[in-house]
Amino acid sequence: MFRSRRKRVNAANEAILHTSRLFAGLWGDAELTDNGDVRFTNLPNTLQGLMAVQTWQRQLLGGTMSVNLRLEREVESKHHCVLHFSNGKFRCKGRGDKAQPLLDRLHADTALMAELRRLDLGGLTISISGGKATVALTPYGGGLAFLALPPLQYHVAYPPDQVSMTARALERLERIISGRSGGETLCVAH
Repeated sequence: MFRSRRKRVNAANEAILHTSRLFAGLWGDAELTDNGDVRFTNLPNTLQGLMAVQTWQRQLLGGTMSVNLRLEREVESKHHCVLHFSNGKFRCKGRGDKAQPLLDRLHADTALMAELRRLDLGGLTISISGGKATVALTPYGGGLAFLALPPLQYHVAYPPDQVSMTARALERLERIISGRSGGETLCVAH
C-alpha cells in the first residue's frame, strides 16, 4: 500500500511540474519544492510569490490532485469573506456588504470577466481574512486522477491555449485586489 501511495505522490509531482512548465515562457523555470509545490523563477512583479500548489481530494475508491495557482496579497480589510467565481460572476460567501466594493471592481473589469468566462476553470476563489487576500485559481486539467481498484492513475491534460489567458487573468486579479487598477484603492471597506 505504501508503495502505491508513493507512486501516486511521484505521479502528482510529475503532473504539477509538467503543467507548471507550460508557463515557462511567461514565468520562468518551474522548481518543485520538497512538499510538492512549484515556484517560478522569473515572475513579473505583479505576480511575485505565485505558487502552483497541489490540492488533493479523496473519494471512496480514488480521487484527484488538482493544480491551484495561489497568490497572496496584503489588503487593508480585516474582515472575513470568500468570493467564488461561478456562472460567469463573482459571488460572496460571508458578509457581502463589506465585499461589495471589491465585487463591483471585479465585475466592472470587462476584460477580466471575459477572460474568466473563456477559461476552463475547476474553481476560482478570493479569500479575504485578517488583512490578507488569497487568490486560488484552479484550472480544469493539469492534475492527476487515480483509482484504487483497479490501481490506475492518469494525468489530466492542461490545454496549452489556456496558458496565456490564465496568466492575464491572474495579473488582472492581482492588480484589482492590490489596488493598482485605475489608481484607486480597490480593497474592500472596513
